[in-house]
Amino acid sequence: MDSVVWHDRPELDEPVALISFLGWNDGGEAASMAVAHAREALSAAPLATLDHEDYADFQVTRPDIVVDRGGARHIDWPSTDFAYTTIGARDIVFVLGDEPRLKWRSFVSELASTLKAVGVGKAALLGAFVGQVPHTLPVPIIGVASDADRADFDLLPSSYSGPTGIVGVLNGMLPAHGIEVVGLWAATPHYLAGNENPKAAQALLTKAEMVLDVDLGAHKLLPEVDDWVERVSNAMDGSEELRGYVETLEATAPEIEVEEGDLVDEIERFLRDGDA
Repeated sequence: MDSVVWHDRPELDEPVALISFLGWNDGGEAASMAVAHAREALSAAPLATLDHEDYADFQVTRPDIVVDRGGARHIDWPSTDFAYTTIGARDIVFVLGDEPRLKWRSFVSELASTLKAVGVGKAALLGAFVGQVPHTLPVPIIGVASDADRADFDLLPSSYSGPTGIVGVLNGMLPAHGIEVVGLWAATPHYLAGNENPKAAQALLTKAEMVLDVDLGAHKLLPEVDDWVERVSNAMDGSEELRGYVETLEATAPEIEVEEGDLVDEIERFLRDGDA
């Protein structure tokens, strides 16, 4: 079975790609939110779907039963979806999917072939990780690229060595397929790890706009960011202990240890329930 189903085969002019995956690479769902927001804000059209029949463990990433307005039922299988749009003089391809579980090298080859088929030569890979950072400070964005690229885009260097997800694999393997890549990683607060983080998503999109030289609609996320900041602030106002903890984290973010327990539970419960 051919894993890639094409929905359109447009003639694109030196398109760039914006890529993220749900799962291990997606702290606070910031990376997937960034790509999903840009894709919707810019009215991207379906391009192709890479089916995960060969790449998923369906007992881990299960398909969904979907019932449409007419009552018809169908199965929504895990996949990686490609969409495209034109912004000014720039064509852009969006890639968003579930992190594959199996055969990553084959997956990368199929994904790269799909991008090359429409002429993509450069991609920004978005990821997010849980770190010892406070929500009150600007979101740190770490870049995985050449030293020149880091300097050009004001990216923090990465010295990470250890296990990686599909975004890290793509960062290492796509250049061999003729696609230049810049990896952008947002650090998200560990005490908000169970909640969506639009502030980090907006920061990723803003940096991706610089890297790809294209308007991705990052400014349109600001209302969601303002609402998120207000809700987190309201949660903090209800707890003197929590305020003190965040103030300590602001002063000692590089050294402070991740703490579990009542403080984390309190703020996650507030954000999950909506009102305190």
